[in-house]
Amino acid sequence: MIKEINIKNFKSIVDLTLDLGRFNVVIGANGCGKTNILEAIAFAAAANTNKLDDEFLMNRDLRLTKPELMINAFEEGSFKSKGDRLTMVFDKCILLSILESEKSQKRITIGYNKQSDSWGNLSLLNNPKDLEFVQRLLLLEPDSNSISDSFPELVKEKYPKEYEHYLELFGPSLIDSFIIYHPLENYLKEVKKSFVFPIGIKGEGLLHYLKEKSHQLEYVEMFEAINEGLGMLDWFDGVDVPSDLLSNEYKLSIGDKYLRDSMHFFDQRSTNEGFMFLLFYLTLFNSKDTPPFFSIDNIETALNPRLCTELISRLIHTTKEKNKQVIVTTHSPFVLDGLDLSDDEVRLFVARRDIDGHTRIERVIYREDRNMPLSELWMSGLIGGLPDNF
Repeated sequence: MIKEINIKNFKSIVDLTLDLGRFNVVIGANGCGKTNILEAIAFAAAANTNKLDDEFLMNRDLRLTKPELMINAFEEGSFKSKGDRLTMVFDKCILLSILESEKSQKRITIGYNKQSDSWGNLSLLNNPKDLEFVQRLLLLEPDSNSISDSFPELVKEKYPKEYEHYLELFGPSLIDSFIIYHPLENYLKEVKKSFVFPIGIKGEGLLHYLKEKSHQLEYVEMFEAINEGLGMLDWFDGVDVPSDLLSNEYKLSIGDKYLRDSMHFFDQRSTNEGFMFLLFYLTLFNSKDTPPFFSIDNIETALNPRLCTELISRLIHTTKEKNKQVIVTTHSPFVLDGLDLSDDEVRLFVARRDIDGHTRIERVIYREDRNMPLSELWMSGLIGGLPDNF
């Protein structure tokens, strides 16, 4: 599980540290930088897997813009990398430090090169000791390039003793598959191909995935959990994927206990958007194929306030059961009422912009003497996270 993430120099963030639990909720006013935090983590994931091209980033729901707008414009927040034989000179950099355990800490430096109009992973410049280690390898292989895709394989093949240390510094991380999910109703209901396995950032591919797994024994438990969770809807009477569908046909059979037998079941085109969002979240959290670490932007979309509270409580239980870790943002006070802050794995953060415009974040700590629901505390202004200019 990711313990801590430090972000420097990304959009509205100059220097921000996030001490994560297993289920994390971030609140704050519009434009305070909540989504910037998620995008910075997704950016680090792309860099750590050497996939900093625009197509990959767009499929991770990053709002791409000019590099000078992605690296913060605060005067003290920008700097130049010195550059050496490991890399070209980059004008500005974004730094992220990801702590997975006391013995595992990734330092990822992302730089933009104006001449080539491309981003690059400059992690080797971030720590002198790490840099020295790789420089020693490069002295043995003067024609190699530390930021090329083939360098790890070269080290593994020729220097197996050094490879273990190399993996500790620059190997795979839990963040590598990190995705920001932002489901949309039309993507959930329509048959759209996903470029991200198993489900895309907007919910595309959900019907494909459910059909593919519906008759596999190892996914019976997942479908049972989905049906049990959908029982939060008082009219719900089971969902299934018909077994007689053609290869190019994708349809759900959804039961409504209030309808007569002849009309008891209908497909996803006839159901409400709240059902589809709920189906998406239950699949996302219960599937063993979805990322172990991901985020959801505006999780309350299309859901009844009371349903939000119950859903959050259930999803917290599922993250523990399925060993997932998640960060969600919300503008709904009722999401907060599903949190038990006495559980250290459940954490609430308030994001804000300070007097200089920098994004800051503070954790709301559990207090025994609180006698108001978190929703009331938020709406009363007692924990922050509200606009204060009107």
